[in-house]
Amino acid sequence: MQEDRLHRELSAAVAELRTAFVEHDRNKVAALMTEDHVSIMSYARFDGRTQLLDHFNDFTFQSLPADDLTTTPLGPDAALVSFRGTLEGTYAGRPVPRDVLVGEVWLRQDGSWREATYQETPL
Repeated sequence: MQEDRLHRELSAAVAELRTAFVEHDRNKVAALMTEDHVSIMSYARFDGRTQLLDHFNDFTFQSLPADDLTTTPLGPDAALVSFRGTLEGTYAGRPVPRDVLVGEVWLRQDGSWREATYQETPL
C-alpha cells in the first residue's frame, strides 16, 4: 500500500514538473527541484538549480509525456523514478533527442517531493 501511495505522489510530481517546463513556469520548476539539483542530458549538463535556471530560456518544449513510469523506494524520503520520455522541443534553438530513457532521484524535503537528479539517455 505504501508503494502505491509513493507511486501516485511521484507520478503527480513528475507530471507537475514536466508541465512546468512546457508552460515555461520558472518558479514552479525551481520549487520542484532541490538546490543542489544535477541534470545530465546529451545536449547539456547543469550542476545546481541556479545553473539550470540561468539557462531556462534556452528550453522550449511543446510536450513532455512520461510513459511506463516506475518508482523504487530508496528510503522513507527518497525514491528512484524511471520512465520513457518523448521530448518535443529544442534546447538553445536545436532539436533535442525525441525518445529518451529517464532516471530521476526524488527527495522529500519539508513535506514536498523535489527532484534531486535528472538523467536522460537517448534511445
